[in-house]
Amino acid sequence: MKKINICPLFVVFLAIALGSCADKTIEDTNPERPQYDPSPTVVVERFLKALKDQNFKKAYEYVYVPSTDEAGYVIQMSNIFKQNQITINSFQILGTQIYELSATVAVDLDQTLKSPTTGQLTNLKQKSRYSLGLYDKKWKVTSGECFENCIEEVPEIEIAD
Repeated sequence: MKKINICPLFVVFLAIALGSCADKTIEDTNPERPQYDPSPTVVVERFLKALKDQNFKKAYEYVYVPSTDEAGYVIQMSNIFKQNQITINSFQILGTQIYELSATVAVDLDQTLKSPTTGQLTNLKQKSRYSLGLYDKKWKVTSGECFENCIEEVPEIEIAD
């Protein structure tokens, strides 16, 4: 009986298998995230600039609010700013984190508003986080939340026992 050495056949098979994968690039297996203009950072900058100028119609261009239309958004934001006497004095982008279909932008925000505790105007410097989503290949602000120095600190009153 004749003995066949299968080692050379295995080497040839392995070479063919590896050769068939050689034309694959890293992009095929790990594509770079597409870039959409304007970026999340620019969207938040433009959104806050519009709010600072109290141009709520312009601000609406940068938000995703499926629960209302442009006119309703403008009326709602105008009422909120008037009732709370909100003025955005300045803002500074601190950083942006982009995920697949969402992004988060952190902002230093300096504003003046009516105090909910005293009713007086107060200057409030806070850090806020804006969440964005990708809708029709455009970044839109979906929410905003304060994460540092959010409300006025009310001093605690200690009661002696």
